[in-house]
Amino acid sequence: MTMNKVEVEELLKVLETIRAAKYPGIPPELIKNIVQSQFENQDDRALGYRDTKNLIDNFLKQVVAES
Repeated sequence: MTMNKVEVEELLKVLETIRAAKYPGIPPELIKNIVQSQFENQDDRALGYRDTKNLIDNFLKQVVAES
């Protein structure tokens, strides 16, 4: 199933509500970038997975470097 931009915006709003309430330590940009990557790579799941993994890996490296 292919998502459209309106659905993605709605998803981002819901995810931001959850992130802010339960996971405030995770930057909202990370969630937005993951959703955007998945949306842009709907036709290439492997590329979407790699992009998402890179985003998470980079975030975790930054967290470790700051601690």
